Amino acid sequence: MRQFYRSLLNLLFPLRGCPLCGARDQADLCASCRDFLARAAREPYCPVCGRYFDSPGAGLCRECSGRTWPFVFSRAATPYEGVIREAIHRFKFGGRRDRAGFLGELMVAALNREPAYREATLVVPVPLSRERLRERGFNQAELLAGVVAERAGSRLIRALQKTGDTPPQARLDKAARLGNVAGSFCVADASQIEGETVLLVDDIFTTGSTLSAAAEALLERGAGRVLGLTLAAGRTRSF
Repeated sequence: MRQFYRSLLNLLFPLRGCPLCGARDQADLCASCRDFLARAAREPYCPVCGRYFDSPGAGLCRECSGRTWPFVFSRAATPYEGVIREAIHRFKFGGRRDRAGFLGELMVAALNREPAYREATLVVPVPLSRERLRERGFNQAELLAGVVAERAGSRLIRALQKTGDTPPQARLDKAARLGNVAGSFCVADASQIEGETVLLVDDIFTTGSTLSAAAEALLERGAGRVLGLTLAAGRTRSF
């Protein structure tokens, strides 16, 4: 089933040009994007939320030192900036589903760098509302989660549902984002996740409000633990 998923994705959405920036004169990853990814792999990040430090630092970021998240930890493949930010925008809002395979592989690389992910038994994507899904035509988190699940040899479960259509998080400030998604996810069939260690997948981690709300819904319905994984993450302050 996992091989069928990948084959179908490649057949329907063949990749052309640089898989990150889309440069048409490239048959593979261009030198500029290769350099971006190499620098991203060396960036220091908070070991709990996975956000990258905005200045040299180590240990917990300021926010994580004073709060507890519903997920155990989260990691991201790259900082949410530059070419990856543009690639995500083309992917989500430009309908570039042909980029899902490559972007998902970036997440797999982040997954493989963290041994604790081996404890995850299920992969669950953060869902879109019915209205947003109808408008966009696909859920970017689900496409990414499909690649991650295939490579990790795990089951992809659409355990979460969005209970209503909320304003896009990108248009809101930090305080508004927290209230915007609080209580906006539910689990239809708790038997799928009871006692499981869930790998929760989304495209971007900025304030962490979306991942937190989704993780809380999973834990409330019996999930054992939740680990987060995103394609990109914002920056945070170190001490």
